[in-house]
Amino acid sequence: MAESAPKGTGIRKPRVFEPQPRPRKFLTVPNLMSIGRMLLLIPLFIFLHKGPRENGDFWALVMMAAALISDMLDGLIARWFHVESDWGRVLDPLADKTWLGFLALFLAMPWRENPLPWQFLIIMIARDLAIVVGSYFVFRKHGLVVQASYLGKFTMFVIALTLISYTVNWVPGIAPWLKPETMVYASTALVILSGIHYFYLLTRYLRTSSEVVD
Repeated sequence: MAESAPKGTGIRKPRVFEPQPRPRKFLTVPNLMSIGRMLLLIPLFIFLHKGPRENGDFWALVMMAAALISDMLDGLIARWFHVESDWGRVLDPLADKTWLGFLALFLAMPWRENPLPWQFLIIMIARDLAIVVGSYFVFRKHGLVVQASYLGKFTMFVIALTLISYTVNWVPGIAPWLKPETMVYASTALVILSGIHYFYLLTRYLRTSSEVVD
């Protein structure tokens, strides 16, 4: 739960920052699952390169489903068995960003039938790099691990839908709002909006360790 600032200031710490100390164990089941999730990028690349040949796109979706299940399970295991750690709070979002970043890169390759626009890829990677660098400075200055905000999580969800639509070349007649071109516009808007939100939170938190606007 977020801590309150001194009475009368009207300012409190955002929930995205949780200063409670956490164990720093590395070799835990959730952390190994996060690492394994990143290793799934190897078969993913092979299947995406095949494309429609030998059901490559289908097996790429299977790899995505496996990564999604792993992402849900590692957090549940960490909470159920009380093995949360600072390493886990870094590895889990890092694995997510790595997955989406490389998946977007693979889908932007020119051999794809409908490649992902490079402009979107650049904007997405630039935002993620800025968040990682900003979070690193917050950790160096205050020893806190920055968690994803709700807007950031929703943005990741929409990006994932966008990348899936480019993987399967979604048929517009089934769900027009899931058409790849429509989804990439929605994702771009959310990437920019969430990037501004993170920049605001990170800069405010770097200025002071006691009073941060929620």
